[in-house]
Amino acid sequence: MPDTPEKDHDAIVPGARVRVRVGGSAAGSDWVLGVVVDDYAAEAGSGAGHDWAPVRRWAVAADDGRLVFVDDGDIEPTPPETS
Repeated sequence: MPDTPEKDHDAIVPGARVRVRVGGSAAGSDWVLGVVVDDYAAEAGSGAGHDWAPVRRWAVAADDGRLVFVDDGDIEPTPPETS
């Protein structure tokens, strides 16, 4: 995606505005805006003793009301507002 900003996960912290990819495959997914609720970096990738529900790193409250859990590849900081 040519207009996608470079990934800068240092700017992604709880309370930050972000956009996240939701849906199945990259081709059939949509981007939604929201706010980071929590960072589960310590738990992500651990498997938590099972492989049927993997732990995702980021919890995001989407603007449309959904709570979305995503990994690093599906989250980007939103560019600062320009006037």
